[in-house]
Amino acid sequence: MIALNLRLRRSFIIIWCLALWAFLAVFPPAYENYYPTADDREAFVLGMQRNAGMTAMWGPVESPATLGQIVMWEAGSMMIILGSVMAVLLIVGLHRRSETLGLTELQLSTGINRMAPAAAAVVTTAIVAAIMGAGSTAVLALSGLYVDEMPVGGALASGSVIALTMLGSALLAQLVLLLVRDPAALTRTGLMTIAGAFVVRSVADSEDFGWLNWVSPLGWKTVVHPYVQNDWMAIGMIAGICVLAAGVVLFAERQREYGSALVAVPSLIPTRTRRIRGPLHLSTVLNRSTILTWAIVIAGLTAFFIALTGSLSEWMEAEANIGQIFKDIFGDGDMKTEFIGYILKLTGILIATMGVQVVVTYRSGEVDRTVDLQRSTGLQRWVPLGAASILSVAGLVLATVGALGGGALGLWSQETTEAADYDTLVPSTWSQLAPALLLTGVAVAIVGIVPRFTHVAWAPVVGAAILTLFGPVRSAPQWLIDLSPFEYVVTPNGGSWTPHLLMAAAAIALIGLGWWGSQRREIH
Repeated sequence: MIALNLRLRRSFIIIWCLALWAFLAVFPPAYENYYPTADDREAFVLGMQRNAGMTAMWGPVESPATLGQIVMWEAGSMMIILGSVMAVLLIVGLHRRSETLGLTELQLSTGINRMAPAAAAVVTTAIVAAIMGAGSTAVLALSGLYVDEMPVGGALASGSVIALTMLGSALLAQLVLLLVRDPAALTRTGLMTIAGAFVVRSVADSEDFGWLNWVSPLGWKTVVHPYVQNDWMAIGMIAGICVLAAGVVLFAERQREYGSALVAVPSLIPTRTRRIRGPLHLSTVLNRSTILTWAIVIAGLTAFFIALTGSLSEWMEAEANIGQIFKDIFGDGDMKTEFIGYILKLTGILIATMGVQVVVTYRSGEVDRTVDLQRSTGLQRWVPLGAASILSVAGLVLATVGALGGGALGLWSQETTEAADYDTLVPSTWSQLAPALLLTGVAVAIVGIVPRFTHVAWAPVVGAAILTLFGPVRSAPQWLIDLSPFEYVVTPNGGSWTPHLLMAAAAIALIGLGWWGSQRREIH
C-alpha cells in the first residue's frame, strides 16, 4: 500500500518538493548580496532581536549572526509552514478522505488488515517528509559551496528539522481529526491545526515561554537552533516524540469505528432539514464553510501583519542599512505606505487562491459524477459551473471585505497609526480584488474549455506570487515583475484604477468563455 500511495500521489509529491526546494535555494545568495559582511549581518540580527513583531512572525534570531541562521530564520520558517501544509494535505488525502470517498472500503475488501490503510498513510507521509528533508539538506549544503557561513552540519540539522516538523504536523492533524466526523471538514480542520501550531509557536517566542516550542511542531526549529547549536540531542528527542505520536495515532485508529469519529463531539449547531432552492444555493451549501474559513483566516493574517506596521516601518526608516532588503522589496516611497501595500499584495495572493480553489473543487464534482446528478434534473450544461463561478466571485468580495476589516483592526491596535494609514489601507485592499477576479476567470476558462488541464489553473497564481514575492529579492527586471497582476496597488500617493478595470473586464470575458465551453462539451 505504501508503494501504491507513492504512485498515486507522485505528481503531488514531485511538484511540492521541487517548488519548495527552488524556494529555499533563492535565499542564501540573496542574503549574501544584501548583507555581505559580518558587521552587516550582526546589525541585521540586532535589529531583528529588538523587533517583537518579527520575533512573533518568524521566531527568535540569535547571535553571533551567520548567513546560515539568517536563512533558516526566515526561509526555514516558511519552509516548515509550507512543508507542514503539504504533509497534512497528503496524510488527510491518503487516509480520511480516501475513507470518505469509499476507496478505503474497496482496499479493505481485498482482505488486508484493517489497520493497513492508516499505517500506510503514516509511513508514506514519513517517507515524503524524509525526502523533503534530504532535498533541503542538499540545497543548503550546495549553497554552502558558494556562500560562506553555511556549513554542512547546519544543513543536516536544518533538513532534519524540516522533515520532523512535517511529520509532526501531519500526526497532530491526525490526532485532531479523530474527533471530526464531518467529511467536508477534514481538510479544513487539518490545516487549522497548522494555524494553531503557529499561534502556539508565536506566543512561545514573543512571550519567552520556550517550553511551549516543544508542544508545537512549528516551534521545533527554535529548539534545535540550526546553524547555531545544531542540537542533535533535541533532534533525537523530537524524533522520539514523532514515533510516540505515530503509535498513539495508530492505537486510536484501532479503536475508531470505520467512517466515524473516535469520540462523538456534540454539534453546537442544531441539525435541520435543508431545502435546496437551486444550483446557486447548492453550490453555496457545498462551499460556504471553505469560503468562510478562508475569509476568517485572511482577515486574521491581515490584522496580524498590519499590526506590525508601526514598529517595523519605524525600524526600517531608522536603520537604513539593516532594512535595505525590505526597502528593495517595498519600494522607495514612504515606508509605512509601501509596507501596507506589500501586505495587501500577500493578501491578494491568498484571496486569488481561494477563488481558484472553489473552481477547482467544482471540477472534482465533475470527476466524481455529482455534477451529472445536477444536470439530470434538466439544468443546462453551463449552469453548475456558472453557479460555482458566481459563488467564487462572491467569495472574493467577502474575503476582500475581511481583509479590509482585519487591516483596520491591525491599524487600530497601533499607537503610531494616523488617519493617512486608513486612507492607504482602503484603496490598497480593494486594488487586490481585480487581480483575484482575473486569476479566477482564468481558472473558469480552463475548467470550462479544457477540464483535463484543470491543474494548470494554479500556474498563473503561482507564477504571479513568485514574481511578487521573489522578483525584488532576486533583482528581476521591473517589466518582469509588472507581469504579476498583484503589483498594481493603488494608494493615495500613486497607482491607477485603469489596469484594474481592464483586469475586471478580462475576468468577465474569461468567465463567459468558460461558461460557453462548458455548454458545448460533455462532462469527462
